[in-house]
Amino acid sequence: MRMVAVVFVLALALPALAERPPQFRKNAKLVVTGTVGKVAAVERPFGGDGTMTNYTANVKVSKVESGEGVKAGDVIAVSWFNVTKRPTRPLPGAYGQDHSLKEKDEAKFWLMSAPGKKWTIIYNKDGVEKVKK
Repeated sequence: MRMVAVVFVLALALPALAERPPQFRKNAKLVVTGTVGKVAAVERPFGGDGTMTNYTANVKVSKVESGEGVKAGDVIAVSWFNVTKRPTRPLPGAYGQDHSLKEKDEAKFWLMSAPGKKWTIIYNKDGVEKVKK
């Protein structure tokens, strides 16, 4: 009986240690193309000596491919995160993505709604596709 309890507790704990599952483009609530404006970055400690950076960019929408509540010409806040300095002792969990977005980049975004009037890039390395000029 005791062994069953230990196995049950471990089975519940293991998903908490897993990487965050990816979100897929087909499930995005909003797909837009736009030009990146100002990008703000806020760093915070991660896993002792690591650093997690939360990004927010203003994006001027030029085209809406799918979704509601946004139209061409709107400026929307788009957020994402990335562990920019890995901790010495690796931790299980989500490390984000490096979308390498800079001011004046034109890109296509697959987005999910976030609290407030923000959008967040789907949790997937393919959540942003820069437009080739």
